[in-house]
Amino acid sequence: MYSILVVDDEEALRKQVVSLLSSYGYKVDEAQDGMVAAQKLSKESFPLVLCDVKMPNLSGLELLKHIREREYSTTVALITAHANVKDAVLAMREGAFDYIEKPVKESTLLEIVAKAKKAHDMIQRISLSAPTLTPGEGRECVGQSREMKRVFQVVEKLTRVNTSVLIRGENGTGKELVARAIHFNSPRKDGPFVAVNCAAIPETLIESELFGHEKGAFTGADQRQIGKFQYAAKGTLFLDEIGDTSQATQVKLLRVLQEHAFTPVGSAREIKSDVRIIAATNRDLEKMIREGKFREDLYYRLNVMPIFLPPLRERKEDIAALVDHFIEKFNQEHGKTITSISEDALAALEHFHWPGNIRELENAIEHGFVVESSSTLSFNSLPDYIRKASKKLSLSSKTTLEVDALDWERGKESFEREFILQALRKNSGKINLTAELANIPKNTLLRKIKKYNINPREYGGWEGNLES
Repeated sequence: MYSILVVDDEEALRKQVVSLLSSYGYKVDEAQDGMVAAQKLSKESFPLVLCDVKMPNLSGLELLKHIREREYSTTVALITAHANVKDAVLAMREGAFDYIEKPVKESTLLEIVAKAKKAHDMIQRISLSAPTLTPGEGRECVGQSREMKRVFQVVEKLTRVNTSVLIRGENGTGKELVARAIHFNSPRKDGPFVAVNCAAIPETLIESELFGHEKGAFTGADQRQIGKFQYAAKGTLFLDEIGDTSQATQVKLLRVLQEHAFTPVGSAREIKSDVRIIAATNRDLEKMIREGKFREDLYYRLNVMPIFLPPLRERKEDIAALVDHFIEKFNQEHGKTITSISEDALAALEHFHWPGNIRELENAIEHGFVVESSSTLSFNSLPDYIRKASKKLSLSSKTTLEVDALDWERGKESFEREFILQALRKNSGKINLTAELANIPKNTLLRKIKKYNINPREYGGWEGNLES
């Protein structure tokens, strides 16, 4: 059920809003000020917070900042007096969803709640279920980690616009799947989705592959060929490995993005292009621009709305859900009835580094399906290199405990350092988030980081100042 938290120090208005929303079937809780609301949000998830702008203890603007800093998956709409509309508009620039003026009109309130719920449902649909893909593909976006929820929120916004998109991430992180999720949940969903791996096409053929060619345009062109831009008309063209294209190809792509038209090889006629371009790469494009290997103007045309896909090692809390998804998938493909995975096998998967990301995890589960003869994927059914890595990690942990246990102070420091490393790793190196979720005062955490010579940047992020 869609949960809403109503926050207002004016009790009569608060009760009125709670009663109205409850009568329409929403699950509604209330708080008399921003401080109480912050406490409730730390214990329970609310997809929507309706809060007054002016409140004692913690104002609506301060509560919005609190929610954004902690990256709660929560939409905030403000209730404001006419005199405070400027504050509400400012809050919208800072991430608020919308605002309602007092006195609150029933129709306006219900409309904003419905809009917020629609946005929330879209994100949930992308994160928990498959996008509408061609029959039989069985693809699915899986992930409930904080990192993937941020990705899904960006994807939801991109389904409502027609702008170019640049997806960044290591190999195997699911860049094409995200591109498909954008396409099949957008107004272009009834048009074709055409994927091109730019790195797999020889440089001499890529122009013809993308734009087509006329008969006799070059040696071997014995008939006219339609290019991928024409195949993708009124749909989406996914250009994977865009960083592997040559300067000449980049110039032609830039022209299509600027002019919305292209010319087939060997032709004098210009063809209008009604195609949305989604590009992807695992390359450092900024470095390539500095080295003169990638055009800066093309980069800015593509990078209107970037998406960064985290590697699997930074979203390990999603591994269990991914394993369940792959078990269901391979049961259908291989006609087996495996129902679960053993605890030690799952632990081995969760502790592995995954240089090949989700694609490597998928291959590991399929390996288990081939080997396993029971209804549960066991540790012994995992690929040999994963089992060896797990045993090595276990042996290393035991050795550390045996050495450190000989000296109380050394043992205590060893545990303390390991605890901080794991907390930073789980929270992508973010100091404020780590301090809050690990229940460590921020100043204490910063002092320990300095003491143990830990670099939070190694875990994907950084906030704060070591000198503070």
